[in-house]
Amino acid sequence: MAQTDRDVTAEGVSSGVDLSGKTAVVTGASAGLGVETARVLAVRGAQVIMACRDLEKASRARRRLVREAGGAFDEGALELCELDLASLDSVQTCAATLSRAGRPIDLLVNNAGVMLSDRRETVDGFEAHYGTNHLGHFLLTNLLVDSLRAAQGARVICLASAAMHASGMTRDLVDLNWERRRWSGVRAYGSSKLMNLMFARSFNRRHRAEGVVANALHPGMVRTDLARSQPLRFLLLGFVMLPWMKTVEAGAATTLYAATAPECARAGGEYLSNCAPGRAPALAGDEEVQERLWAVSAEATGLEARSRAMCPQTSEGTS
Repeated sequence: MAQTDRDVTAEGVSSGVDLSGKTAVVTGASAGLGVETARVLAVRGAQVIMACRDLEKASRARRRLVREAGGAFDEGALELCELDLASLDSVQTCAATLSRAGRPIDLLVNNAGVMLSDRRETVDGFEAHYGTNHLGHFLLTNLLVDSLRAAQGARVICLASAAMHASGMTRDLVDLNWERRRWSGVRAYGSSKLMNLMFARSFNRRHRAEGVVANALHPGMVRTDLARSQPLRFLLLGFVMLPWMKTVEAGAATTLYAATAPECARAGGEYLSNCAPGRAPALAGDEEVQERLWAVSAEATGLEARSRAMCPQTSEGTS
């Protein structure tokens, strides 16, 4: 029988890879794709930092992973770090904690995300998809740039989504905070995923000459609880689609491909789907819009001031 994309797993695509001595940070690693990504990275020998909002939930996930690992790794291979992407102060605190550890970060997997049916706001007053999925990861990645540079071959991996094709974004970046437009959860989520890809490309352009590459990916339709807050009709549609959806083991495959495949360490700036180049909206390739989004995001997160506060002597060049 021919192999399909639902048969390819994270363990399969990373078979034979040795990540011993490498440090990986995975956001949202307490459930779903994040916990599977953390597990497989640990199996491959990496020291994995599970950056999560709910440390109690993350601790339970860590215990389960160690219990089920069969000796492949012990509890010491998985560390916890508190990170609430809906709070810019929490993001800065997490980044400062990781930076103070003094370890190069070889892999940063920006995995966490929310998908909401109603308009909510982050602690800082941003629409939740925009603030959590994009701005939180934008700030975290930039505040960790020195640790990424120190790895001399680091990879940043941003989980986007094919939902970006339903984005409500335009070239002029009007109303990113969804204060004036008619609310659409699908379009708001899609916009945040488009921003994830545009950020990966902007970040890659800035830092690939320093040995840091960034790529983005679509994991596929995966059986996770990401859509748990969606209305009943959406959940029923998901139930009907279950036979065609990927398991988390298969859904994390493209993440592990981006993290370990030699070809993903070369130019960067790619959008991947099913461990191969994917199709992104034309807007995602517009460098002028990417740069404007970067400027808007830097201002919204207070990147320059936060970079100076964290590391005054090396903050130049992050904004």
